[in-house]
Amino acid sequence: MFCPQCGSTDKIMIEGLCKDCFLKDFQLISIPDTTEVTLCAHCHSNLKEGKWKELGLPEEEIIYRALEESIEIDELVENPEVDLEILQMRGSIAECLIQVKGYVLGDEIIQEYRADVRLNKSVCPDCSKFNAGYYESVIQLRADERPLTKLEIQSADRVVNNTLERMWEKNRMAYLAQRAQMKEGIDYYIGSQKSARKVLSALREVLGGVAQESPRLISQDKSTGKGLYRTWISLRLPKFEIGDFIEYENHIGQVKSLDSKKVVNQSLSTPHTFSVLWKEYDKIKSLAKSSAIQITTITSKSPSEIQILHPETFQPIDLHINENLTELGIGEEVPVVQINGEVYILPKLTNNKEIVNY
Repeated sequence: MFCPQCGSTDKIMIEGLCKDCFLKDFQLISIPDTTEVTLCAHCHSNLKEGKWKELGLPEEEIIYRALEESIEIDELVENPEVDLEILQMRGSIAECLIQVKGYVLGDEIIQEYRADVRLNKSVCPDCSKFNAGYYESVIQLRADERPLTKLEIQSADRVVNNTLERMWEKNRMAYLAQRAQMKEGIDYYIGSQKSARKVLSALREVLGGVAQESPRLISQDKSTGKGLYRTWISLRLPKFEIGDFIEYENHIGQVKSLDSKKVVNQSLSTPHTFSVLWKEYDKIKSLAKSSAIQITTITSKSPSEIQILHPETFQPIDLHINENLTELGIGEEVPVVQINGEVYILPKLTNNKEIVNY
């Protein structure tokens, strides 16, 4: 057999041509002259096969990825190496250089190609909703039988903003569409129900409280016929705050901490702390605020009793001594609180005390 291009008869024939002529016209890759990419002008999400992919990448990286996906390397190429370079931008068109090196039939081949990437700017549905102030959930933050404190408002704002900011990179619906402050509390309008539940969880971990959801039908999806719902989430903070005094099933304590699951209290009559789950919240009785704490002095002490001066009448009061009070000395000033006519010396909470769950 002979090569129809060069007439050679003493060379290896490949697909009807000698090796030299075959490699002369061989293309390491195939790539279209122009590759089109549709991306969101706001978040750089990429529209692929009818779905928006939340890449959030810079334009340069989107161009490189579009080129990589458009390149088809011939199956005869071994150990291919591809280098991409953006030569210049002409409006929405990126002129690119593709340098390819590989081995074909044992010979090293280096080739260069030119191709364009056209960036078609659009707006993805999530950014469209964001720009329109769309929201799916409202978190209504309230306090039971009292206004929110300044510290609670500051803490809530910080938690909401920080939580949404952490979620934003992966969830473009994690945004605060509106914040409304009113006499009874604050409403946070959140982009999606999923992100609202994350925010709710973070709020409860810091502030505690009882949550309740109330979905409401707002419209119907014309394409699927399914109902579209907006969810109102009520987060009710307790009537008491950290440092206040409460009673639960005849146990009197000072509130030491709150989280998403329970209220932790230091008992006033024992050396232990006790916790109450939020599902039992309605059984908790609020007794006194932290502002009710007064200071008095220890006047005497025995193995079984300790004597203090009444903080108002200055009359001596004998109290039973317990483990929390053994280290107190005569003449020492101590915080006390009057509850239901009785005076309690406030113990110091230590980490090694047993926690009793109710």
